[in-house]
Amino acid sequence: MARAVGVRVRYEVVPAAVRAWVETSLGGPVVRTDEQTGGMSPGCATRLATAGGRTAFVKAVGASLQPDTPALFRREIDVLRALPPAPYRPALLADYDDGDWVALLLEDVDGRPPDLADPHGADATAVRELVGRQARELTPSPPGVSDNRRLPEMAERWRDRWAELAGAPDHVLPPWMAGQTARLYRRVATLPERLTAEALCHWDVREDNLLVRPDGTAAIVDWGMSCLGPSWGDAFMLALTWVDTPVFDELMAAEPVAPEVVTDLLLAFAGGQAWRGAQPPQPGLPTLADYCRAEAARGFAGVHRRLG
Repeated sequence: MARAVGVRVRYEVVPAAVRAWVETSLGGPVVRTDEQTGGMSPGCATRLATAGGRTAFVKAVGASLQPDTPALFRREIDVLRALPPAPYRPALLADYDDGDWVALLLEDVDGRPPDLADPHGADATAVRELVGRQARELTPSPPGVSDNRRLPEMAERWRDRWAELAGAPDHVLPPWMAGQTARLYRRVATLPERLTAEALCHWDVREDNLLVRPDGTAAIVDWGMSCLGPSWGDAFMLALTWVDTPVFDELMAAEPVAPEVVTDLLLAFAGGQAWRGAQPPQPGLPTLADYCRAEAARGFAGVHRRLG
């Protein structure tokens, strides 16, 4: 799977007010930092330790680095405030928002990114167990998140973008779609009314947002892309890891959803990625367009396979 990486800044160069808030929240001066790499969000992503031995993880971004990311951080704050503690979800310790910079101070997790190369390996199994357990916990969606995004409305935007794709240059869509965009658009056009919004979905279940602890259990981070959707929504997002293989089909066949809904959601989602990949580069996200194009190609390959 391709990766998109946001432009990172080191903890010591974030505004002094943010660093002062961190030390006040942790009750002592920060004496050790461990900068983290990977992930789409630009800004600071740092593991911290204080002189007193307390540890935490801080993520912080300002509008000058990327104008849209602060809104994602605010959504994550709202979600984490509403969710009860869970062993697979690092707790929100404190949050900061001065109108420009937004920051979250989170429980530190002693873990590593999972190795998902083997869909039946120990890491993949631990992550699937986490996703299933959290889906049961968050269906129906907990109080306090009712104003979050809704997947049916997101699918409406993807439908609009599909209308634009019909006139896109040939390289934006794969060759097998030539002459079929109208038929495929009809599938996407009816999707919003076939999607539900009963559960809170993380909706960004990727290797970059998962950690495996030394004991083999998994944890999930980064709720900025969350939405209200079907109970199987995060199983779908995790299965995208293997979307260009029949493993995707096997995993989704075990979920309570009609196969044609899965295919059409995949078609709509891949179209949305293709549309984004054709847009001008965004500040602070230099590799996002490449990532979206690669993910669109993998998604379209999955659609092709499922349509036979």
